[in-house]
Amino acid sequence: MTDASESYGNFDLIKRVKLDFTDVVVSKWRSRISGLSVVHLDYEAPIINGYFVVATEIFDDSGCPHTLEHLVFMGSEKYPHKGVLDHLANRGFSNGTNAWTDTDHTAYTISTAGEQGFLQLLPIYVDHILYPTITKAGYV
Repeated sequence: MTDASESYGNFDLIKRVKLDFTDVVVSKWRSRISGLSVVHLDYEAPIINGYFVVATEIFDDSGCPHTLEHLVFMGSEKYPHKGVLDHLANRGFSNGTNAWTDTDHTAYTISTAGEQGFLQLLPIYVDHILYPTITKAGYV
């Protein structure tokens, strides 16, 4: 287990742990600017998985987080067309994108064959999650 004062860009390493039962190193990073936390599992595998989790707890049963989950896939500021995300994901040897909403969070997922496709899709997926185009047409 390592507590390090390592930094990368505006991210500071919070903790790094080598798991005893496998060759996996888990690192937790936090952005000094936004407070965003990133947990990275470093291991060799042919499939790269990404889980992007956003706090979406509400105190009524309006269904807003679940509606937003679906609207994220309708486009973003930089990629305003429905279906662009999955089209590009398929080009990156992905089995597609998915999401689920729980009582206090929404998780967006992607799996790709190899890191190249994942790294190409990452900024596009994050743009969809952080800057979705929410239009009336998306509700139809």
